[in-house]
Amino acid sequence: MGYRIYNVTPGVKLLQETGVASFMRCNIWLVQGRDYDLVIDTGMGLDSLKTRIIQQSNRPLKAVVTHSHFDHSGCLHEFDSRLGHRLESSILANPVNDHVVYSGGWTRIGIVDLQQHPDYSATTYRVTPAPLTGYLDEGDEIDLGNRILRILHLPGHSPGSIGLWDPASKTLFSGDALYDGELLDSLYHSNKADYMLTLNRIESLGAEIFHAGHFPSFGPERMKHLLARYRAGKNSLGSVEQWFDQNQHLMKNLFAEQNWADSITPIELVSKI
Repeated sequence: MGYRIYNVTPGVKLLQETGVASFMRCNIWLVQGRDYDLVIDTGMGLDSLKTRIIQQSNRPLKAVVTHSHFDHSGCLHEFDSRLGHRLESSILANPVNDHVVYSGGWTRIGIVDLQQHPDYSATTYRVTPAPLTGYLDEGDEIDLGNRILRILHLPGHSPGSIGLWDPASKTLFSGDALYDGELLDSLYHSNKADYMLTLNRIESLGAEIFHAGHFPSFGPERMKHLLARYRAGKNSLGSVEQWFDQNQHLMKNLFAEQNWADSITPIELVSKI
């Protein structure tokens, strides 16, 4: 099956890889414009993403990666136009497993369903090199013809993490700078001080919709709750293996669909394709 596709709001679709653990599954956003369509993040790359997106689009495609980690950059190489921050570019061009954070605990917990992906192996999985064809930085804009997305540099999770801000709809595509789960601020190139500044900035942005890198979308009240917990030291993830051991009993089906219909308020989930 490869990907599930959801219509979220007019001109915004969500693609999710099947057979990837729900807590690890990257949100892949397809933002459709008059002149171009934009893919934001590209998953683990277990199946071809471009092939699936072409079925949804007849316009030229640009792909943006919010950061270089393996769960976001796996299919970036499939696209001719590959955009991201300069500080992530060397990793994307030479995606050593340690550098894309596919190492340690991430390789020892079950993040891929072998029944759906029998060719996957934690010992042989690699991200395909995807040198950026263009750089994005603070204040740059991507014009899709009838929708303009402004680039925000949001370091902390990684040095070159970016978000895409749609001021017209007050929507932030936040990548892993903020999502509805425990935040990762202790990776090898994370910076907690930068992360706090990024979260302060996100809080003051005035966004009404947050389309994040993982888990269902949310609104400003949930954002405030997540930030309050983080500032209180209650919303960050240290050891992934310890977290998995403590929480896997709550996960009845690791690879189940997330219940967007209950979580997406105030956004209306239009339909599932």
